[in-house]
Amino acid sequence: MQKFQKYIGSLLLASILLSSSASSIIAAEIVPIEEPEKVVLCIDAGHGGETDGAKYEYDGVMVKEKDLNLQIALHLQEELGKYENVEVVLTRTEDVTIELNPRVEYAIEQKADYLISIHNNAPGAQNPDQRGCMVLTTVSHYQAPGAKIPDIYTASEILSLSVVDKLQKLGIPLAAELGAVGGLVKRPYSPEGQARATRYYQDNSVADYYALIRYSIEKGLPAIIIEHAYLSSEEDYRAYLETEESILKLAQADAEGIAEALGLVKKPEVIPE
Repeated sequence: MQKFQKYIGSLLLASILLSSSASSIIAAEIVPIEEPEKVVLCIDAGHGGETDGAKYEYDGVMVKEKDLNLQIALHLQEELGKYENVEVVLTRTEDVTIELNPRVEYAIEQKADYLISIHNNAPGAQNPDQRGCMVLTTVSHYQAPGAKIPDIYTASEILSLSVVDKLQKLGIPLAAELGAVGGLVKRPYSPEGQARATRYYQDNSVADYYALIRYSIEKGLPAIIIEHAYLSSEEDYRAYLETEESILKLAQADAEGIAEALGLVKKPEVIPE
């Protein structure tokens, strides 16, 4: 029995990505990837332990990205649990140090179908006033031998677009850093992507700059990195990261985007007698 008999409808993704306007993405039809059986989602709370990620002080308190990432991930696990035929595993559930490769290995061990890494952003030196959301996704069409998903590039792109759409509906603007187009970043490991050299996958296509995505693609696992908002921006922090309620809304938006892209169906509501 094949676990992943899927079709991807005719999305004009190229035309969507040529436009950075929010309306173009929202108006585009996001065709679900059919998932006839249980789908395993590995949710990765970025950073942790000795690695704080971005950190900024607000109201006399040092706010660390690793803590926000974990809060969103735990809420996301709960939200995805409301859908049928979904198993959710987390790379971490507490403040521990985990290197990037072991995160991917864990996802593979758990037979994950997708790896979704939860982050918040900080700007480069040249763009200190950045704010907004983006999703990092693969730049390559490389298909590792034995990959479950027949077209990892397109599946990752559909998933990314759907999540970006839901985050925008919370009022979060699209970030414009790192060459983002329509909220999506596809960064190559090459001088074009600000790397010192060029790396390649086995098919000689240019590899991904971000190690988590690169390791995943090499294993045949679709992976995206969601950058919800800029912790460096007080406007983003106050609006989307400051309270438990706002953190929950981010997780709910992620869950809705994932569900829409994968064609997940909510479990029937249990009405108390």
